[in-house]
Amino acid sequence: MQQSSSTGFNVAKTNHAVDPHALPVIEWDGVRVVTTESLASGYGTDEVNIRMNLSNNKNRFIAGVHYFSLTGSDLREFKNRVNESYSVGKRARSLTLWTEKGAARMSKIVDTDEAWNFFEKLEYSYFRSQAASVLPLSYEHALEDLLAKVKENRLLSEQRDRAIETKAWIGEKREATAMATASVEKRRANALAEKLGECSKFATIKAVERETGTKYSPYPMRKWCKQHGLSAKDVPDETYGTVKAWPAEAWREVNSIILKRIF
Repeated sequence: MQQSSSTGFNVAKTNHAVDPHALPVIEWDGVRVVTTESLASGYGTDEVNIRMNLSNNKNRFIAGVHYFSLTGSDLREFKNRVNESYSVGKRARSLTLWTEKGAARMSKIVDTDEAWNFFEKLEYSYFRSQAASVLPLSYEHALEDLLAKVKENRLLSEQRDRAIETKAWIGEKREATAMATASVEKRRANALAEKLGECSKFATIKAVERETGTKYSPYPMRKWCKQHGLSAKDVPDETYGTVKAWPAEAWREVNSIILKRIF
């Protein structure tokens, strides 16, 4: 007679034997499973060897896919429900239940004719004998898993899009701020240079002499400016108060000086 519980497993009361047809039917979390004891008996080995194989091949087994490890409240509930059909040691602190995939993988590790033959029988007479009754629950879990993955992927996608938008906004703001700052500083520098007569448009004789190491007279440039309708600018000077800054055209035509090259 099959018993069921709301905690996720079912147990059928039968006589324990190596024959898969006579194994106690156990379902955990909607999946049909077998115990380590059953595998060891069927594979012609002992439980210690099965446990050692699992420990030594942890990277090949995934909890919840190949096996379930019951501890704490799950193990206590399991003990209470299966005591009539399957004996669990009172002092046992954990119990491993194997899924079809886990049992198949363990048979490959044991790798004996006995293990292969037993799993083949186990596969068809135990795991798949009631596939129709298990399918609805597995299908429901599959839908739940799919929905959870869809929600997770959508959340990750939204987070990624927000991060990209935020990063782009910050980058644009920083670039705009940097450009604005650079523009202001450049205007200030140009204004100061022009004010001091050290720019590409106007330059004082003192500034050009300092850069070139050559002496120049203001009179030829004054004459040239008068002939061509141009004039010099008065700029501050620490010695004389103000001095004349001559236009770039006068420097070029009279002294062959290109202000852009020296300022």
